[in-house]
Amino acid sequence: MDAESMRQSLAVAAINVRQHFEPLRNENIELLHRVGLSEEALQFFEEFSFDRDLEVGELHYDQANCFKKNLDWEDAFQRALRTELLLVGSGPSGDPIAVDLHDYQVGYLFHDYFWDEENEEPRKFFIKMNCSLGQLFMNAITIEGYPIDAYEAAAYTGSEFTGYWSPENTD
Repeated sequence: MDAESMRQSLAVAAINVRQHFEPLRNENIELLHRVGLSEEALQFFEEFSFDRDLEVGELHYDQANCFKKNLDWEDAFQRALRTELLLVGSGPSGDPIAVDLHDYQVGYLFHDYFWDEENEEPRKFFIKMNCSLGQLFMNAITIEGYPIDAYEAAAYTGSEFTGYWSPENTD
């Protein structure tokens, strides 16, 4: 998860973490335990739990205390979690940022397909950045031209899925 890189990215973004810190509520801790989150990942969300969603550079980091609410009310959150993708933020175009619960690497979901193609496997539209969540935020705020959406991520990583797909094309 890379807490140190997340701390650094929040500092570079000039976010007052003390002002916005909010303890992670038990209902969210229980949910994260239920989905099998590692202790290190749980500690990450306990440390980076804030009273609102935060803009870190051009990326959006969701309020960790909304995990349970999102599970109860958001179909997209539920669909992603069923495939062991935890939605934790978004890029400026609305592409969700997800943590892969298999290896804790992070990536972007093409929002156009993820939301519109509900019968498709969400991982089909997931572009893994091969870095931790903290490193993604750090890279996006410090490296010029670093991907901040799924199209850019697909080009950057050389992904087989580029975002140019239709339901009629089953390849």
